Amino acid sequence: RYDLTYIIGEMIGELNAGHAYVGGGESPSVPRLQTGLLGARISRDPQSKFFKIDKILKGANWSTALRSPLTEIGVDVAEGDFIVEVNGKPTNEVGNIYELLLNTVGKQVTLKVNKNPKLEGAKTMVVTPIADESQLNYYEWVQGNIKKVSDATNGRVGYIHIPDMQANGLSEFAKHYYPQLGKKALLIDVRGNGGGNVSPQLIERLRREVA
Repeated sequence: RYDLTYIIGEMIGELNAGHAYVGGGESPSVPRLQTGLLGARISRDPQSKFFKIDKILKGANWSTALRSPLTEIGVDVAEGDFIVEVNGKPTNEVGNIYELLLNTVGKQVTLKVNKNPKLEGAKTMVVTPIADESQLNYYEWVQGNIKKVSDATNGRVGYIHIPDMQANGLSEFAKHYYPQLGKKALLIDVRGNGGGNVSPQLIERLRREVA
């Protein structure tokens, strides 16, 4: 079924027509186990075999969609720390730390974290893993772009990324547009935009402000 869908999609591509799609059909349903994610980039220390927190995605914990487990109240973790144990199992005894986070989404997990790659002296804390880090990565990327543009222009130019021309894109525009009305200029970034039909509304809003 997936091969057929791919072929039909390629045929549609030859039509040079927009907003033409293929989907659905009788596809097999595969049972899946969700892996709990910590909102962080983690690597294995080659010597101790424990797992190091290389980067924590800060997120915005006031939003459930942007909740980052390692930044929540009561979780004392920093970049460079080592996760040495998950639910009582030392992480240096498994091939991959995510083996210990299978089926833990939305459930409390006990971690032992240490500044050094060893069990002795580790701190114990409880976190609740999430199912998807894509929104955290997107938020981190947008915030980084806002800072980059601001730093390069001494705060005179604003930045907005619009991910699509649908409800989500409209929401992102409204979220970032109005706080930056006092800027001398706005950089509107549409890289990776998924399309849609709200672009006339956005253009009309920008035109009003210019007028």
